[in-house]
Amino acid sequence: MKRGTRALARKILNSFITLMLVIVINFLLFRMMPGNPVNFVVPNDPKIPEEFKLELIEKYGLDDPLHEQFVTYIVDVFTLDFGDSFVYRNTPAMDLVLENMRWTLVLTGTSSILMIIIGMTIGVYAAWKRGGLFDTSSLSFSLFFYAMPTFWLGMMFIVLFAKMWDLFPADSAWNFKEPLEYSLNSLFDVLHHLVLPAATLTLVSIGAFVLIMRGSLMDVMTEEYITTAKAKGLTDSQVLRHHAVPNAMLPMVALIAIDIAYIVGGAFQVEYVFSYPGIGWATIEAVYIKDYPILQAAFFLIAVAVIIANLVADILLVYMDPRVKLG
Repeated sequence: MKRGTRALARKILNSFITLMLVIVINFLLFRMMPGNPVNFVVPNDPKIPEEFKLELIEKYGLDDPLHEQFVTYIVDVFTLDFGDSFVYRNTPAMDLVLENMRWTLVLTGTSSILMIIIGMTIGVYAAWKRGGLFDTSSLSFSLFFYAMPTFWLGMMFIVLFAKMWDLFPADSAWNFKEPLEYSLNSLFDVLHHLVLPAATLTLVSIGAFVLIMRGSLMDVMTEEYITTAKAKGLTDSQVLRHHAVPNAMLPMVALIAIDIAYIVGGAFQVEYVFSYPGIGWATIEAVYIKDYPILQAAFFLIAVAVIIANLVADILLVYMDPRVKLG
């Protein structure tokens, strides 16, 4: 027990060290970007006095030595205070990121549920019927969409379903002309806007779940205990449900954990193609306008999600399979 506790503590320590490295890179990366963020905050108007620009530089600490900026940044990180956005005045960057993350959770949460359920179901059935028509067809389907560029599929969906057939909206998360409220009309409007981006994200990601589940289950089905279970007189459904699938789930745990981190990180390409106001769209916009506080808040949140997801996956793997050692 003590050995397991030490191993778990070591894993947590490694995760903390990784987080600190991410924090340092997060600080340096955006300060190495070319351009002056003040030029994006202040319009290019000769009537604006130079004193106003200097006041902004002093307010945001852009003229401080790098080491002083770093100390301030570290203190702010651990209080989740990344400062106000350069563009959206008097608005904390973390508030903006969390507001955009609501829509990312709606989009990637929906697509994740679909890709996990559908992908695992197809993978299980393909492995059980390996070599058959369904196995060959599902493998071709998975590889085709797995290799397809996300942005290209999104643009094709816009051309076909939004422009040519006018079935679904091509952008945004809801109709901005109507107030967003807790009602059936608003829910239908959100779901209507969600169809194309969620379908795009699901199709390009479902292949990984199909391929990994299929390969893992095929390996499990060669084990002796599967033959023993069949010899006991268990039906194919019982063997699959009680023996094969639970043991084939181990590689899926890591994939699902990474996918949970992907939910927080957001689907950058999908959100930008469909102008979906999630964290990915906000991050790309912030890159263009050099909005450092939003960039740092978004990347910090994404990094924390990935690190925690990997730590949880390690712990779950040990819990599900004692052969896996934390150390």
